[in-house]
Amino acid sequence: MSNPSQHQVLIVGAGPTGLMLAIELTLLSLSVRIIDRAAETKRQVRACVIWSRAQEALAGLGVIDKFLAGSHKMHNFDVYAKGKKLSGFEFGHIKSDYPFPMTIEQHDTERFLAESLSNLGVEVEWETEAIEVRTHDVGAEVTVRAANGKEETIETQWLVGCEGSRSPIREAAQIPFEGEPAVNLQAVQVNAKPTWQFPKSTSQGYFFLAEQVSIMSIPVPGDTYRFFTFTTDPSPERKTPPTLAEMRDLTASAACIPELQLELSEPVWLSRARFQNRIAATLNKGRVLLVGDAAHSWAPIGGHGMNTGLRGAFNLGWKLAAVERGEAKSCLLDTYTIEQRANAQTIVDANRMNIVEQPPSATKLRLMETFMPFGLSLKPVKRLMEFTLSDLGMEYRNSPLSLQQKGSGSLQAGDRIPNVPVVSGDGQWANLHRLISIHHWTLLLRTKDAEVVERAYQIVGQFRSTIKVSTIQPMDRDSDRQLGRDGQMLLVRPDGHVGFIGAVNDYDTLVKYLDTFLVRV
Repeated sequence: MSNPSQHQVLIVGAGPTGLMLAIELTLLSLSVRIIDRAAETKRQVRACVIWSRAQEALAGLGVIDKFLAGSHKMHNFDVYAKGKKLSGFEFGHIKSDYPFPMTIEQHDTERFLAESLSNLGVEVEWETEAIEVRTHDVGAEVTVRAANGKEETIETQWLVGCEGSRSPIREAAQIPFEGEPAVNLQAVQVNAKPTWQFPKSTSQGYFFLAEQVSIMSIPVPGDTYRFFTFTTDPSPERKTPPTLAEMRDLTASAACIPELQLELSEPVWLSRARFQNRIAATLNKGRVLLVGDAAHSWAPIGGHGMNTGLRGAFNLGWKLAAVERGEAKSCLLDTYTIEQRANAQTIVDANRMNIVEQPPSATKLRLMETFMPFGLSLKPVKRLMEFTLSDLGMEYRNSPLSLQQKGSGSLQAGDRIPNVPVVSGDGQWANLHRLISIHHWTLLLRTKDAEVVERAYQIVGQFRSTIKVSTIQPMDRDSDRQLGRDGQMLLVRPDGHVGFIGAVNDYDTLVKYLDTFLVRV
């Protein structure tokens, strides 16, 4: 065994969340090692949708371009029941630079992230497994074994488990994985090229509903479709993947397309899966942190599993870097657990109420046939569904990191800052997200009072964390409505969520807030 090597962060697991966290920490100047016992990025077809908020996070790390070039944009979904079209649904109306859900295979997601990490000078150490973990007050020691059998002890300030729902890091830290199995639910899926009556499209998806069966079919890169079927589970002991014939018959029956033909595409993907709905009791224990499926796992209804992991990595990265660099107090990391567990619980609860993707009973199917055409014909209902699916509404309002002194219309502390057009202090206009960065907090002042601005600069200069000050004025009435009233200050976190809202002259409360989490110069 070689002598111990030291690094600030060791990430175990090079899936999407581990790779994204490694990119963010590297951008924030931490030394990172990332290992995975697999031989390379996955060649399995798994998560295939990235919603708008996760795309914004990828953009915040400067890695979105590869994804935009290597994915499809989903514009429409049509919903069918017993072969009859109930309604259509359109995307693209939300206020984001990325208003359409992105369809992309997980192996491409991992490949793009691994390439971006490599461009930053950090290589994934494949075929390297953590075999022993010892934690202590100021870090951890992890013994790893490479493919050639060579063992090495890595000393690290922080150990992050990103290695899936059966996380050895979580088990080594003795963190309970609370929850229960998803009963009487299985997902069977295939990637295949269909021969059917629908026109070929890279932007049109379908839901096919039948009694006890819900099938989502979406185009993915590679001139193929993902057929993702939720159904009941009368034989839970059956572990073998479905056959192509089984998937064809199931889909043809539910969609009422007896002439349907399916042709397997590459890489071949036929899967049968059951699920657990579980959330770790804590996501940070001492110097051990959990991200992604190691932190929370559920049935992939709504396609928000990987997305929640990506957003969680984005949440954690700047906080961990700030604490490690001595810019923030350790209590900042506690907010990661609070915020991410609350978001995960929101997803689990929403999955139970998902009337489209849960296999419908005969009674529920009749109700859907009766009421869904009317419900989805209402513009407010469509817009609410689109906003919910986008994850732009996933907020941290109940976090200790969210403090609001004055009303601000619909915007509250903990919300994602809206991406509206504003005029900044230099007279230039830009969408608001252009002022936000993982490298700094942003104090937005809705005032032109020079004394107020000067005082703001004096306050933020007292802290080690970089806090950029910018005066803003909304460009239009809608922007004004979303940002709240004039005369307010909005302190925006590096991840784009509002931390503090108060009056522009409420210096004492702002200082108290900053003193709670940040370290003075």
